[in-house]
Amino acid sequence: MKQSRPPLVRIQYIDQQLRENTYPNCSRVARYFEVSTKSIQRDVDYMRDLLQAPIEFDSKRNGFFYAKKDWTFLPSTTLDRQESDALIITKKVLSQYQGTPYYNEVSRALDKVLQYLPGKLLTSQLSEIYSFETFSPSEIDPRFFAIIEDAIRNKLKIHLSYRAFWNSQETERTLQPYRLHYSHTKENWTLIGYCELRNKIRSFVVSRIKSVTIAKKHFTIPASFSMDRYLDETFDQIHQDEIQDVVIRFTPYQAQWIREHRCHSSQEIEEQKDGSVILKMRVGALDAVMHWVLRYGKEAEVLEPKELRLMIKEELRFTKRIYKVV
Repeated sequence: MKQSRPPLVRIQYIDQQLRENTYPNCSRVARYFEVSTKSIQRDVDYMRDLLQAPIEFDSKRNGFFYAKKDWTFLPSTTLDRQESDALIITKKVLSQYQGTPYYNEVSRALDKVLQYLPGKLLTSQLSEIYSFETFSPSEIDPRFFAIIEDAIRNKLKIHLSYRAFWNSQETERTLQPYRLHYSHTKENWTLIGYCELRNKIRSFVVSRIKSVTIAKKHFTIPASFSMDRYLDETFDQIHQDEIQDVVIRFTPYQAQWIREHRCHSSQEIEEQKDGSVILKMRVGALDAVMHWVLRYGKEAEVLEPKELRLMIKEELRFTKRIYKVV
């Protein structure tokens, strides 16, 4: 029924009638929406007093009109085609992140704006132009995000039960939570904080947290700690205290891909005469770098550090045993 529509719909209708110079009045609009004339008068007063709409009344025509024709205030009149397309595509991209923090709030906010756009703006061919790869994020209890966020805001310790990836065992830990961080490459959320069990700053994949409670004990982040530096020194979500200079040469074939992607914030690329490239970066977590390099097989060679070269040789030696390569 018309009377169930929110006030903003009525205001949008009044705005449309004013722009079309139909000289609407409270009685006519009230009949259209099946509400009282007082409700429409309140809508007009709201537009005039709070939104500063230049609405005046013409006694001869028995209706309202805009004294200034170029005045705007609604999404339907302030958004052009490209802006409305941007909102529509944002909604499409957002659909990939269901279950993540603030998805529901942002989605509702977009819906509130989109529902008031005229039909001609909502009719978009973007779906025929753009598409996005979908993924299935790990199941995470939404209550965990709320608890962790509250703890980070108030600098409160948390107790959590965590299942480690390398041995699948659950351990109980007390953590000083610093930051919730999302990785597009890994498609997961991690919680970064000081682990009192290991006495180190660690990253925990949120989907592996089995339970979490606030400990009601405050903590202070050391002034010497920089989250930006910590993330810069992390590779593939792995961080170690010792930061090393890594140098890798990629063949001309693989160099094409390396030039187009940024694998780390510290990376530098040096072009070689034969078309190959040398990638340099400062990172910790040589174990993570090793597994990353092995993806490229014979197209990549680690030049430095020697420790990383030995790690790859050892990994390949065991791999040869599995496949019984002579």
